[in-house]
Amino acid sequence: METVSNIIFDFFDKFLGQAPLLLGTVVLIGYLLLKKPWYDAVAGFIKTYVGFRILQVGTGGLVGTFRPIIDAIYDRFEVNALLIGPYYGQSSGETVLQSLDSLQFVAYVMLIAFVFNIILVALKKHTKIRTLFLTGHIMYQQSVVLLWALFWVIDGGQGEVGWFLVLVTGVLVGTYWSVASNLVVEATNDVTDGAGFSIGHQQMFGAWLAYKVASKIGDRKQDVNEMELPGWLSVLNDNVVANVVIMTFFIGTLMIIIGPSSFDFDQGRYYWGTYIFETTSLFAVYITIIITGVRMFVAELTNSFQGISDKLLPGSVPAVDCAVTFGFSPNAPAWGFMFGFAGQLLAIGALILFDSPILIIAGFIPLFFDNGTLAVFANKAGGRKAAAIIPFFAGLLQVFGSALVLNLLVTDGVIGWMGMFDWATFFSGATIITSVIGILFPIILIPLLLIIPQLQYKRHKENYFTTMIDDRVRKE
Repeated sequence: METVSNIIFDFFDKFLGQAPLLLGTVVLIGYLLLKKPWYDAVAGFIKTYVGFRILQVGTGGLVGTFRPIIDAIYDRFEVNALLIGPYYGQSSGETVLQSLDSLQFVAYVMLIAFVFNIILVALKKHTKIRTLFLTGHIMYQQSVVLLWALFWVIDGGQGEVGWFLVLVTGVLVGTYWSVASNLVVEATNDVTDGAGFSIGHQQMFGAWLAYKVASKIGDRKQDVNEMELPGWLSVLNDNVVANVVIMTFFIGTLMIIIGPSSFDFDQGRYYWGTYIFETTSLFAVYITIIITGVRMFVAELTNSFQGISDKLLPGSVPAVDCAVTFGFSPNAPAWGFMFGFAGQLLAIGALILFDSPILIIAGFIPLFFDNGTLAVFANKAGGRKAAAIIPFFAGLLQVFGSALVLNLLVTDGVIGWMGMFDWATFFSGATIITSVIGILFPIILIPLLLIIPQLQYKRHKENYFTTMIDDRVRKE
């Protein structure tokens, strides 16, 4: 019996405990449930596995590139300079958990969270949850970051992650996916003119809040898409160019202030200026690698999860990447970028002015994807005035909230925090309170969050379950 038990646990640790293998296996099962040919199912497994490995190469490159700059800043000014963005938070979590021989537990957190999301949707008559979270890379990022953050503030990073914490983290993540994506269903339906999906990303609470507050700020008739922005802003629609420009501005400025003597580079091969550019442009290189990996496996995950949803969870609503909403309001993302950028700059200036022990450096993903999404939702309900004001204040919160939580989490290998709206507000606050109360607070949060869909249902009883489902299900 003991031998059988060892074999089972060994299989979990060495196979299902590896995130790329786990996600590939889920895709394989999803395609088989869809009665796809076995070779198509296997191909889906391979694409998912390879795509995820590509993503990990990219995140590893980000750490390797930015770590020397962090060290140089610390040595020169005795301050920690940290980036905000999901891949920096993910890289930090991976590095810390790997150093504690606990990275394999992330796979269990993901599995528990996804299964719990499915259960809540399957019991939607009771839970009032309609949405199935399908954004695969976000699932991994959030599982990594929350497990790292809770483990660090509860146990101080001592020993190995315990199974009870894995269970609590998984259920909390799954509850967040379910509740937050369900909360923004009606708002997304309005934003997309009834396209039939919700968003499953890093700013679901933020998008709902932006939509609700926007009507109090501006007039939805003054649509930002009816204005013509300066032509040069269109360059920011290109992720590669935007990454290079923003990182060269922020990181390049820091490198100039620090000075060439703080960096070990081949002066026979590089001018100081070209070294700065080649270093900062690597951010775009690694982000492109990450995006390549994401595109490779997210398509497989989305198709297989949608198949699982169709076969096992009729009437469920898919929750997908926030960028899908950009096509319904093409000018709003750049609008959100500009004013979110202004808010982040002001907040960073305040950190410097008040001699904060944590210096935050803006990242492109929160600047564009986070604030751009908030602007899309704000514009739909409150026009261009709301699309300017809300991202501006979001920029302040992204910096201040991230700086507060990083005060608790900074250690070797940490290069930043998620920085997206929900993670700079809700999860930063939850992590800080957990550091005081302990694991009881994440446990209490779970039933408190599950009250939200019950309140939603009371306001929309007549069409709550028919808002975003197809005609076939509606007739049933």
